[in-house]
Amino acid sequence: MGIFSAAIALFGPGGVGQRERIPERPSNDGDEPKPTILVIDDDPAVLLTVKTLLVKRGFNVLTSSSSPKGLDMLRQAARDIRIVVLDYNMPRLDGGETLNFIKHLSPNAKVIGLTGMNPDSVTVGYLEGVDKLLGKPVVASTLIAAVDGFLGDGRTASSAIQS
Repeated sequence: MGIFSAAIALFGPGGVGQRERIPERPSNDGDEPKPTILVIDDDPAVLLTVKTLLVKRGFNVLTSSSSPKGLDMLRQAARDIRIVVLDYNMPRLDGGETLNFIKHLSPNAKVIGLTGMNPDSVTVGYLEGVDKLLGKPVVASTLIAAVDGFLGDGRTASSAIQS
């Protein structure tokens, strides 16, 4: 996915005036630290657009373009990272292998899986291991709803693929 298709997926096809309106997250009074989200995806356009969206919503966002680097980040900040957004199809360690390490390093972190593939082509371990699976290109409001669902009242949303 190129930078323009990623931007259109997250911010809408109509340009600045018609893009999907994503409300800003209410700011806290400084007593509560901002939740940290780790995004692991080998596509720089996806990293940039997801990071921009989540930072605008008031989250701390760490990004990694590779699974090994992302796992190192998780090792160093396992207690701080509440959600991992994880691409399925990546070089070296794919999403399924990376997911196993994430569950070992930070069992309480919620994992939002991303894939541009047909769900039938995704391994069962990945499908069953992620807390939520979203199709690419992901819609901004769908991603925000998943993140807010995990951070809001503690309930998990259905893991069926959404796009």
